[in-house]
Amino acid sequence: MDIRQLEYFLAVIDHGGVNRAAAQLHVAQASLSQGVRALEREFKLSLFHRTGRNLVLNPAGQLLVEPARKVLADLVSVQDIMRGARELQVGSITIGTMPEVSSEAVAAWSASFTALYPDIRIDLSEFGDAREVCDEVLAGHCELGFTAFPIPTENLECTELGLQRLLLVMPPNTSVDRSAPFELAALDGVPLAVSSVALSENDIVASVLRRESVVPLIRAQVPNRHAQLTLVLNGAASALLPLRMATVAHRLGAVVVETDPEIRTPFGIVHRPGALNPAAQSFVIQSHAALVRWRKAIAENQRSGLSLLEASMLADNLP
Repeated sequence: MDIRQLEYFLAVIDHGGVNRAAAQLHVAQASLSQGVRALEREFKLSLFHRTGRNLVLNPAGQLLVEPARKVLADLVSVQDIMRGARELQVGSITIGTMPEVSSEAVAAWSASFTALYPDIRIDLSEFGDAREVCDEVLAGHCELGFTAFPIPTENLECTELGLQRLLLVMPPNTSVDRSAPFELAALDGVPLAVSSVALSENDIVASVLRRESVVPLIRAQVPNRHAQLTLVLNGAASALLPLRMATVAHRLGAVVVETDPEIRTPFGIVHRPGALNPAAQSFVIQSHAALVRWRKAIAENQRSGLSLLEASMLADNLP
């Protein structure tokens, strides 16, 4: 049986006759009629009552309608799956990030994707804030955007990835009790380096500090995380940095402590409405899975008695 014969059969039904069906499928009427007759010969059954030029389904034809539709739908699904498989072999994904969700973090989360699909290029760009990331995604310049939440538009679909924990990172050899969280109320007078473009994160931090009756001493406003970390390592200021970067800072000699109360910022992925292409969809799935594995490893390490920083450093070593 030729799959086109089922397509012709259903077209005659859906379009009310051979002429309209042939026009809709852009085939000759004679070819369509021959296809339907070939299907009838295959089944050794008539499928239509023929009255002049009109075709009316007979009982046998009525029995075939739903199975034929299912066969064609299954074929389309198979074609979509295989098309997706082809698209996952080559190509690129354009991704936008922002200071609060840095490109370094996204690169870490993408490791499992790049291992699975080494021939797909990841084009990663960092923008100034959530609005810029969302604008780039809306304009089609980026397929995915990793951003702090909430976002400044309702025109994008969102996938929340969780809360990003901020730790206090202080210059090397700072004298501080590392066995207990640092009380933010004691942050008065401690010089801080903040990112001048991490606006939503700065708002969250400022809100927490206000509740603790702390007026932050801003020693420097810098354009990115790396500049914050450089000032910390040079002894010029402290900074509140995400857990992943805090572990890097610790390895470089900085003093890292948890805070009381904790500071957490929500983040996730945005994209234009509608289905993602297979490569982008797989990237979202793999990134989320990598985050889940990392958090699970941290939780397991903490249950064994390690601090958050120690647990995170062990989790960072996972393949």
